[in-house]
Amino acid sequence: MDFFGEQQAARRNTRWLVLLFALAVAAIIVVLYLVLLGIIGYSHSSRAAQPLVLWQPDLFLGVAAAVSAVIGLASLYKVVQLSHGGGSKVAESLGGRLVSRSSDDALERRLLNVVDEMAIASGIPVPKVYLLDDEHAINAFAAGTSTSDAVVAVTRGTLEQLNRDELQGVVGHEFSHIFNGDMRLNIRLMGVLHGILVLALIGRAILRGGARGRVRVSSSSGKKGGGGGIVVLALALFIIGYIGVFFGRLIKAAVSRQREFLADAAAVQFTRNPAGIAGALKKIAGLDTTRLHHPDAESASHMFFGNGINNFLSLLATHPPVEERIARLDPYFRMEWQGRRQGQAMQAEMPSGSSGFAATASGGTDTAQAVRESVGNYTEQHLNYAHTLLERLPEGVWKSVHEAEGAHALVLALVLVREGDAEGIMHITLPDALPALLQRTLAMVALLKEVPRADWLPLLELAIPALEELPAQRLAAIPDEVDALINADQRVTLFEFSLATLLRHAISERGTAPRPRHHGGIKQIHRDLGQLLSLMAHAGHTDTRQIEAAFTQAAQLIDGNGEIILLPRSELSLKEIEAALQRLSRLNFKFKGKVIEAATTAIMADGEVKLSELELLRAIGASLDCPIPPLQVGVAGYGNADAVSL
Repeated sequence: MDFFGEQQAARRNTRWLVLLFALAVAAIIVVLYLVLLGIIGYSHSSRAAQPLVLWQPDLFLGVAAAVSAVIGLASLYKVVQLSHGGGSKVAESLGGRLVSRSSDDALERRLLNVVDEMAIASGIPVPKVYLLDDEHAINAFAAGTSTSDAVVAVTRGTLEQLNRDELQGVVGHEFSHIFNGDMRLNIRLMGVLHGILVLALIGRAILRGGARGRVRVSSSSGKKGGGGGIVVLALALFIIGYIGVFFGRLIKAAVSRQREFLADAAAVQFTRNPAGIAGALKKIAGLDTTRLHHPDAESASHMFFGNGINNFLSLLATHPPVEERIARLDPYFRMEWQGRRQGQAMQAEMPSGSSGFAATASGGTDTAQAVRESVGNYTEQHLNYAHTLLERLPEGVWKSVHEAEGAHALVLALVLVREGDAEGIMHITLPDALPALLQRTLAMVALLKEVPRADWLPLLELAIPALEELPAQRLAAIPDEVDALINADQRVTLFEFSLATLLRHAISERGTAPRPRHHGGIKQIHRDLGQLLSLMAHAGHTDTRQIEAAFTQAAQLIDGNGEIILLPRSELSLKEIEAALQRLSRLNFKFKGKVIEAATTAIMADGEVKLSELELLRAIGASLDCPIPPLQVGVAGYGNADAVSL
């Protein structure tokens, strides 16, 4: 799967959605204008002999302005509302309950473990997990505006009716939607449908108000109520609104069906287990149980793993027939299904963009291009690595990453674990820290010394969801606490930089609105790239000539005109590089792919890559919303040493 290509494709789909939305609004304007013209004509014919003028610019412009304002503002409100809340807002609007990281429910624990494994394997921040307790059908969805604020939600029926392999297949399917950029598109689809539906709601409100008004007039005066034109207009709004919703559903179905095939294929590519997701789909087919009962399920039906609502027309279905999805995953089922269809031909190939379904992905990342191509393409090796990592964690560490107070102590301990006097540094740097936090941090420092060095950064990623269960004020203060501990010895190691960058990015991104597109122009881009690539060149080399050669190789991948300037180590700072990464994250994904490849080239220039450099690369990928799988997987000689050969 081409992560960067799929992200760009999702943005192109968004542009098509905007165009189709504009055409739908234009059609509504024309129809409503004709309705108003008819009402005016009917009233005009009883008072004047002159024929009605069909083209009335003032009336048309008034209708256009009113309709555009109502639909546009309603859609914008819905999109902004969902975007500002991130994936959590969508999950909660559908009745989802946040699954606590410290849950002792066996089924919830299994779900959290599956999500944790896939997050570590893929390199994305561990998503929050929601459970739809009142829904007993088999279904799930992913929601959010970026990989950094994504959530995964499943129904109670999914937990109770699927085994672990099937659950892993469903979660893998939802992770594909995260990687493919589908979540942002899905939120825009919800906004479009809401905006068009508002017209129908306005019409219905006017009709109800008119009916009550006629009853009051009749009872008080015995005369028939007037306002027939208003009733006709309200009825027209009601009908036009629901006709608009009908075509909106067509748009939704057209956009989402092919994405479902792609997500199914990606789930198999990720897990290397076709039986998992195929088994989940077979249970859906046998039980016919994907329908949700929440009143807002219709507006989000395109987001679900299976059809969340019943459609009387297959044309409106947001998902392909479940039998066809199974047939593309299970060759034996395909033969049986084709026989039942009496020999009707079915295209054997996977849809465009999903031909990697049966490909054997390699864990090797021995070139910069291979690292870029690994983004969004975690493999069975990565899943096995994640599973092993979770299995070998000491019990005290495992409990801490799943509990808010323990996660807070763990993050601080990650900074202090290599310090000689952790207690003294804590007392001097964080004098106001609660005694309980101090004690837990020092205990965690001792436990971390039993954990392989390579597992430290993944522990931070596992701890983020638990941290977010802390009160908002305490959560917001943690990055500053980490910065203070890092700066206590007046130097910043690569590991500390990576930890601080990942932490600040994860906490600042969760539940926020999408970042603005403005990035400061080409000169600012060159300055930001100079900061980033200079860091990478200095990180992997100490010899001046090697630093210059590494930087030149990296910079030429992006710009051959020498506009990107190498900076001396003394001019690099944590805050400036974090700001540069934030601006670079606003660029398109194709360019960000080049940035990942250039950064990798800089650290690989001497043929040797330290573990701390791999961690730095993952932190940069996360900051650019380009999740990089664990690069050490499959690397010969990898272990706890600071350097490995690629």
